[in-house]
Amino acid sequence: MGKTQIIKFEQNVNNIAIDNTDVLFVRVKDVVFDADARFEVPYSHYAFMIKGGGSGRLYPSGTYPVFDDKKEMKQWKKEGFGVEIVYMPRDTNILIKWGTPERITYRDKRTNRVVSVGARGQFGITISNYEQFFRKVVGARNEFNLNDFQQQFTAEVANNFADCFLRVVDEANLSYDMFDANRKAIGDKIGEILSEEFNRSWGITLRKFIIVGVGITSDSADQVENVLREDERKKKLEEDRAELDREKAERERLDDKRWEREKFLKQLEVQDKANYYDALKYMGGDASGSKSPPKTPDTHCPKCGSEHSPSDKFCPKCGESLSSAPRFCPNCGKSNDSGSSFCSGCGKKLI
Repeated sequence: MGKTQIIKFEQNVNNIAIDNTDVLFVRVKDVVFDADARFEVPYSHYAFMIKGGGSGRLYPSGTYPVFDDKKEMKQWKKEGFGVEIVYMPRDTNILIKWGTPERITYRDKRTNRVVSVGARGQFGITISNYEQFFRKVVGARNEFNLNDFQQQFTAEVANNFADCFLRVVDEANLSYDMFDANRKAIGDKIGEILSEEFNRSWGITLRKFIIVGVGITSDSADQVENVLREDERKKKLEEDRAELDREKAERERLDDKRWEREKFLKQLEVQDKANYYDALKYMGGDASGSKSPPKTPDTHCPKCGSEHSPSDKFCPKCGESLSSAPRFCPNCGKSNDSGSSFCSGCGKKLI
């Protein structure tokens, strides 16, 4: 009695090294010659089994009989058929570099100018929906060609990137000069959007979607900077104009206040002289812009009390000097008050 036929995963059937993690599928074909034939799925892979060219079924890691029931076995004995097993890895180590084939037209938030944006980066992939991956990528292919896959998949990513990029920067309200500082956040969000899309269409999820560089053309940058400088100049002019308007309003307010004071004082001067002088004193003399009223000179003799003319130098009644100038002693030269009769320094009578 011979050994049971076991169909095993052999990556080197396509001249690919066993430890090569850049391979997304390996198709193994074999003729079944044992009714008890089995096939193995290693822990590192999933497998899609196709019998006799018919429909297939997905299997996780483990060992399974080729025939599910006696009906299949009876058909095999009658017609004979082979099997195809497509092995697909649970994990991959494929790094794909990408770049925008054409620049993205973007309207800058701050300046409302249309600019041209370009970007480049890299990402990894993993198979997330094996049945969809089988239908989209594997199909009837016997071997996996990494270069062909990268070109096709990168083109799809680049085509979808523009819409995703515009959506993300618009939702984040980013101007062009904020792109570079927010590369990681933009890349993470775009990676989420693209992963969801490619999981449905390709059965593939993107890992670590990275934007290495993003920027606008020098012409676009110059146009935007010119607009920003002009906006800054207009803003400065508006601020200066506003400041002048504030100063003018303040001057008008002060002028109105001064005019009201002067009007009040003129009315008070006519109606109530005493309160007029008190008001001037309270306002600081010239607080209204008017000078304090001159003091009325005393026209009474300090000695006898007789009234005299303001221009008199001596009292016409008693002959007392009416001068306010100090009196100097002829003996010692000391200065004495104008009304003194004797020197406060030596006692000599003042002439």
